[in-house]
Amino acid sequence: MKLTSILQNRVQASISVFLITLLFILWEHFNGGVISHHLLARKDLPSISNWWGLVTIPVLFWVGVFFIQRRNNHGIKSASTAEEDEKQSLKQFLAALIFGVIASLLWEFNQEAILQYYILFPLLLAFFRPVHLPEYIMGFVLGMAFTFGGILPILFATFLSIIGFLIHTIIGFLRKLIASLSK
Repeated sequence: MKLTSILQNRVQASISVFLITLLFILWEHFNGGVISHHLLARKDLPSISNWWGLVTIPVLFWVGVFFIQRRNNHGIKSASTAEEDEKQSLKQFLAALIFGVIASLLWEFNQEAILQYYILFPLLLAFFRPVHLPEYIMGFVLGMAFTFGGILPILFATFLSIIGFLIHTIIGFLRKLIASLSK
């Protein structure tokens, strides 16, 4: 794949999410002001404005698309395999986007009792799938951006991704160990 095509995809993705985030920010601005979230939801700790999402979310997508393309372009693949990789990445992104939107809706409708368990679902899923992939992180963050801005979802996605990576890696290691011992 040509370098210009790769850069163009990253630029398009970054500009697209910048515009989506800008719409979210403008909505907040004209409906009571742009929200700031206090760290750990404590008023005595510093707050982070949702304005930061105009920087953090496009940067996340720039980096995320880079890693997705690097992973998908690793090695020689046929056109059908590359297309399947792109479809799989899109499905993973959309699944995480829906997950993030549902988590945001649970928060907005004061369903914290459900949300506290729902939000742990990626860790359960990590036993079977690699939920630490960039497309999952990008979808989750974008799905939560309207409610939580551009910093808190990235921090939470990073935390979930690290724990998910550890779970997935340890389970994979244990599977290989058990398989090698059973031979």
